Amino acid sequence: MEGLKFTKQISGTVVKICFDTVEFSRLYEQDNPESAKHLFHCNDGINKGLKWFIDSENAQEMYENIGAYIKSVDLALAVYLNLNLLFENKEKLISTLKNLHSHLIELQKQISLPKK
Repeated sequence: MEGLKFTKQISGTVVKICFDTVEFSRLYEQDNPESAKHLFHCNDGINKGLKWFIDSENAQEMYENIGAYIKSVDLALAVYLNLNLLFENKEKLISTLKNLHSHLIELQKQISLPKK
């Protein structure tokens, strides 16, 4: 990726984000009539977000795509936190989204661009 040196720290954070995304997808897709999947579909950005920044062609694009991913996570997290319905794995989904958010912020700081 042009303009970005992948350090051990950045690589480790990317791996954490991958695990968070896979865990969220696993919890969301569980074949259970009381799963979150049957309630709403605000989660598309979570499932696509990893691809957004992995496919980035340069550091600037990656930084911006991580920002878009963070917005998707924030939206999904707000929905889950404010939803007054109980369903299977709700707390695990919220926890996974919080971890994903934290790891995305961490990655964005690690690749922060020089000020112009």
